[in-house]
This record gives sequence, C-alpha cells and structure tokens, in this order.
Amino acid sequence: MEMEKQRKPASCDAVKALCSTAGTGTKPRDPQRLHTANLAKRERHRKRGKDTWTAKSREISGQNMRSINSKSIAANKSLFKNPVDNCYQPQPEKTFSAEEARLVMKAVVEERLRNAEYDGNACSALARELADCVKHAVKDLLFFERYKIICFVVLGPVKQSDLCCCSRSVWCPSADTYAEYCFKNHSLFALCVLYAVYSE
Repeated sequence: MEMEKQRKPASCDAVKALCSTAGTGTKPRDPQRLHTANLAKRERHRKRGKDTWTAKSREISGQNMRSINSKSIAANKSLFKNPVDNCYQPQPEKTFSAEEARLVMKAVVEERLRNAEYDGNACSALARELADCVKHAVKDLLFFERYKIICFVVLGPVKQSDLCCCSRSVWCPSADTYAEYCFKNHSLFALCVLYAVYSE
C-alpha cells in the first residue's frame, strides 16, 4: 500500500507535466481524456496486430494444405501409373534342395579342414568363419528365391567320447528344410547344419 501511495503522485505529476502547455499559448488538455485516448489507441494496435497474425497464420496453413494435397495427388497418380503387383507367395516356385546344399557344404568344409589341427583357442573363430563360408557358398551357387539361410558349425576334438547335438525350430514342413554334413579327420570333427526357411 505504501508503494502504491508513493507511485500515485509520481504518475499524476508525470501526466500533468505531459499535459501542461504552459508557455505555448494553447489550451491545456484534460489528463483523463488523454489517458482514455491512449488506452483506445493501444487496443486498436493490439487488435490490428492480432488480425494480421491470424491472417498470416491462415495463409501459411492454407499453403501447407495446398502442398500436402498436391503431394498426395501426385503420389496417387504415380500409384495408378505403376501399380504394385501382389508379392505374397504362400508356396515357393522352386523348393530348396537339401541334397544340392549338402554337396556344397561337403566341398567347402573338406577344402577348409582337410589338414586342420584342433586348437581350443582358435576353434570359436574358425567355426564362425566356416559357417559364413558355407552360407555364402550356398547362396551364390544355389540361388533359391525367398529363402533365408541359417548355418551353424560345431567343432571339437576327436576323443574316445560321444557328443550329442540337437536343435528345435518352428517352420512349414512343405516349404522349409535343412541339410547337414559331418566331417572328421585325425584331430577334429566338424558338424555343419544349414537351415533353409521360406519367406512368404
């Protein structure tokens, strides 16, 4: 309240000083009328700016809508010109041949491991490398459309013991299949399994 009381005389003095025309020979203006006129002027400027901003925003939104509509129309026209064929095929045109894949697997594995010695430290990297080689060889030599090729290799030493490897998968018996090949020399053995899964 004290601050308001201190500000009030200062503002009144300022208005009186602005409105006083002493020494000019003109009639002094009423401070209340001047204040009302200033408020009306500010209101007109505010409305004018708001209307201008609204008009600009409408213009921009209209341009965006026109550009979006033109793009959608052009896209629809291109679709009508170049219709997309139905690419869904529930059954393969050419079924994957496990026998041919096994011959490729045998050639790759025997060439790579014919004179190989078992090394426990290097077996992990060798198994990954061999699986990649078999997978790429089957893809390049036996071109079967829409088939995904998965290959894994198990390497181990030749000892007086048995090893059992098993795997499970969910697939379509009429389209999906697998091939396997087991290699063995005086030092190590390699089990290579390749799955061919048809993609509809």
